Amino acid sequence: MNDYGYKVCYKKYGEKHLKVYLVTNRYDGALWNVRWYETHSPPDRKTGKPIENVSWLVIPIKTYLEYKRRWRDCPFSP
Repeated sequence: MNDYGYKVCYKKYGEKHLKVYLVTNRYDGALWNVRWYETHSPPDRKTGKPIENVSWLVIPIKTYLEYKRRWRDCPFSP
């Protein structure tokens, strides 16, 4: 169990850079989101175009500092 939460990230094929799309408390919720995004392309937050040709990853938040930064603007944070 991870105390800090999980990041749902995506990486375009052929690139090394990861982009965080979603932060969640539960691992099973993160896996559900990844399965949904693989079949239903979500929109990019800036352009509104569907995010396609990417691989989705679930990465745990490992440090307290990253936890505080990721959950800073979250309206339902603990």
